[in-house]
Amino acid sequence: MSNDSTPHAPGNGANQAGSSFSSLKPPLTIQEQRERLQERGLDLCGIADVDVDSFLASNNYYRISGYWLTFFDRSAGRFIRGARIADIMDIMAFDSTLRRLVSSMIEPLEIKLRTVFAYHMSHMQGPEAYRNPRLFRNERAFSRSQEEIDRAIRNGQRAMVPCVVHNMRKYGRLPVWALVEVLSFGVVSKMYGNLADRSLSRAIASEFHASATLLKSWMEYLVYIRNICAHYDRLYNRIFTKRPRFLEVDRRLFSERDDMDAERVFGTFVILRRLYERYDPERWLTFLHNVQNLARRYPNVALSPLGFPSDWFESLIFQNAEDDSDTD
Repeated sequence: MSNDSTPHAPGNGANQAGSSFSSLKPPLTIQEQRERLQERGLDLCGIADVDVDSFLASNNYYRISGYWLTFFDRSAGRFIRGARIADIMDIMAFDSTLRRLVSSMIEPLEIKLRTVFAYHMSHMQGPEAYRNPRLFRNERAFSRSQEEIDRAIRNGQRAMVPCVVHNMRKYGRLPVWALVEVLSFGVVSKMYGNLADRSLSRAIASEFHASATLLKSWMEYLVYIRNICAHYDRLYNRIFTKRPRFLEVDRRLFSERDDMDAERVFGTFVILRRLYERYDPERWLTFLHNVQNLARRYPNVALSPLGFPSDWFESLIFQNAEDDSDTD
């Protein structure tokens, strides 16, 4: 990567004939980016210029800016006193590992949803019930899912995916247990959420010891979180735009404590806890210890921007969820 190839400053939009948009600012070289950070008060001491330049050359300036929000005074246009680039690097390293840990907990749930969706649909409605519009509530959502299904089958054939090639050659269509292997987590979760057959949606939800209403919300929310992680986007100091439903006992907990934030990643942890407490409690405890070790590895990384309370570990140990008002 050349030192003059990284764009930096934002504009208000591209200049177009007859528009009132401002011109885009020129890009900054890597050296100019480093100098801009110093001018705005970021302490680069302890990190050689060549290492700072390598860091900037490997990480888009705008990507880095998302991680320095807790150190930046927007009103003054400067970093707060004592802000160090080493701290920003630590936050980014922390966030990278946290994404991998969270992803590792979503993966088994995605696989389980695919599995139980196919199992109960095929046994209760037939191997090709996903083509039956009467099985789903919203016609437009059903049509979109059919388009996604057809696209997934075409892509599977082009990629020579064995379960697709075998079934299409022999039967000319896919049974649902083969289909779920080539559908995205998002499509499967939306199909589940659109089910009109309450007995089927409840049977699937029972595998997660949840109501159908909660499972719909939780899976669609986890798709959102998974996509953030898969695209290496930021979890740290982020307010999520998609909000899940919570058990009443968890809603009360959030309302009673000002140091817990359901709109940040702590809310994700609460959802994951509920899904794992009966499914795989040992995996959940291992995950908590891994996060605890991560926090110890980066002692200068504050956990409050994640919505974590000071007693976050204890608060995420399994508790009885006897009060579930979100019944179907």
